[in-house]
Amino acid sequence: MIGGNKKYSVLVVEDETENLKFLTTLLSRYFNVLTCKSESEFFSSAISNRFDLILMDISLSGEKSGLKIIKSLREIPIFKTIPIICLSAHIAESDKIEALEAGANYYLRKPVQNKILIDTILNLLGQDNKSSIQ
Repeated sequence: MIGGNKKYSVLVVEDETENLKFLTTLLSRYFNVLTCKSESEFFSSAISNRFDLILMDISLSGEKSGLKIIKSLREIPIFKTIPIICLSAHIAESDKIEALEAGANYYLRKPVQNKILIDTILNLLGQDNKSSIQ
């Protein structure tokens, strides 16, 4: 488990306040967590901060959905290799396929078990060790 060293930064993009609070509380035990609630906050964070992984809600309010943001990111060279996990309440297989085609590395459906979320993040960051949360 990487609990103490927090060497990775995760950007959480979520417009639902309660979900954002929960994800921040959970993930901050393992990672440095940056958050944003909208497309405009996202691009401001993306320009001014360094992060190792993006956890993206695909149903954001505003002009661009999470999927459109992912498509835009994948066109920018410095963001082509940053892992992106879509986290969504959408349960249709077509939503998952659309997210992966947009450039997401992985798609998780809400609610997701804490262990699965942490282990997925660690896996995408190239960590062989898994979290010890149950």
